[in-house]
Amino acid sequence: MAKTLCGFDSGTAGTGQALLVQHGPTLIVDIGFDPAYRIGAANQGPPNLPMKAVQALVDTGATQSCIDSALAMALNLPIIDRQTVGGSAGSHEVNMHLGQIHIPTLGQTIYGAFAGVNLIAGGQQHLALIGRTFLMHFSMLYDGRTGTVYLTDE
Repeated sequence: MAKTLCGFDSGTAGTGQALLVQHGPTLIVDIGFDPAYRIGAANQGPPNLPMKAVQALVDTGATQSCIDSALAMALNLPIIDRQTVGGSAGSHEVNMHLGQIHIPTLGQTIYGAFAGVNLIAGGQQHLALIGRTFLMHFSMLYDGRTGTVYLTDE
């Protein structure tokens, strides 16, 4: 069983409720591409990824998980395709990068093609979006009154 907090507790930074409104449900993830990593290989730890402990938004509005385009280019993630995506700015083509997003608190790695989207350039603080193709394997408890949000696979 895996369970992780992706909301906020009240503390010196503010109330959990206010922090959740300001930041949205957030996971701390590692991002990159480890060509030696094999899905399902026995006795294998997580992939060795260069970007550690960065913020990813749990985004129920996103079908797939995405990585900030500038970060994908800085990490030299392989471009494997181009795809049309839709968002608040309308439809546009983006690079699809081969990569991995590892979520340490869940012991899960998302592997595959990620759309390179303009998160930081668009004013977002998150370097990745965790979309519904990953979230479909979890339950999410969202308590907006307290700011507590949990993801669990039970």
